[in-house]
Amino acid sequence: MKPIYTFERPAKANNRRGAMLVLIVFMMIGFMIAVTFSVDIAQMHLSRTELRSATDAASKAAALELSITQDRDLAVVRGQEIALMNTVNSEPLIIEAGEFEFGRSEESSSGKFEFVSNQVPMNSVKVNGKRTTDSNAGAVPLFFGNFVGVEYFEPQTQATATYIERDIVLVVDRSGSMAGYKIGELRAAIDIFIATLNDTSVEEKVGLASYNDQASEDVQLTDDLAQVSSAMSAMAVGGWTSISRGMDAGHAIMSNSRDSQFVERTMIVMTDGQHNRGPEPSTSAVRLAADGVTIHTITFGTGADIARMGEVATIGGGKHYHAASGEELRRIYREIALTLSTMLTQ
Repeated sequence: MKPIYTFERPAKANNRRGAMLVLIVFMMIGFMIAVTFSVDIAQMHLSRTELRSATDAASKAAALELSITQDRDLAVVRGQEIALMNTVNSEPLIIEAGEFEFGRSEESSSGKFEFVSNQVPMNSVKVNGKRTTDSNAGAVPLFFGNFVGVEYFEPQTQATATYIERDIVLVVDRSGSMAGYKIGELRAAIDIFIATLNDTSVEEKVGLASYNDQASEDVQLTDDLAQVSSAMSAMAVGGWTSISRGMDAGHAIMSNSRDSQFVERTMIVMTDGQHNRGPEPSTSAVRLAADGVTIHTITFGTGADIARMGEVATIGGGKHYHAASGEELRRIYREIALTLSTMLTQ
């Protein structure tokens, strides 16, 4: 009869097997926890992105309405309407009227735009978008956060939209020294200025004054910018030079501007010669600056009074440009047009 052999599993092997089972169980629990919280994390990221988009849209809509109507109440209503058209966590975003803030944004030395509440002329709307427990929309509920005592996600964001609108009066020299190629170059430069403005998203209003020893109001402020080009085409030249009378005629046009609380007002004064009739231009510049008008000046050619026009620009808080040629004159007018209107979101 053959002997029967029996084998017993070593105790250490049993212990290792048990330990592995325990480790696997803990790993599975950890994996399930990670999967669970990844759902909430994904929801949090999506909600934050949706809130940012909705708040941006609300601020842009409010700023556009403000630029058109100059009415803060209507701007708030429009911003709220657009917010409701955007969802955060599958629910329309509700923004309370108190979360809309009006003020002014200006470019700082660092190149960033800084918002100042209630400063005029107003050009910006800052909106606080919230999905918090104290907001009308409420906080964003989490699926599994309550396991660790966190039931809600409360995202907040801010968006500032700036919509810069300007009323612009061009003051141009039509004295005798502008005869010949100079008036042709000026007409070409003004056409480029108008075309550049037409390509922007802002609807500027532009007026035109011209001068020799006397001045005229050629085009009142209008959004039909073709009128300016037509007036330039028909403009005759001759006579002496009174820059101050031209500025005063431009000031008269600017007196019909929109409310300066909401609209930037800019005058661009051009000359190719020396002031030789009427009051000193700096006196007119002081009056314009006191009325909130920014003055840029352009001198054209070798005979222009650069020093005097530089002083006028300084008084008016603007910039002086000198064009030695027609090509430079066209470039300057285009550059000014490009810097006059922009829209941005912070």
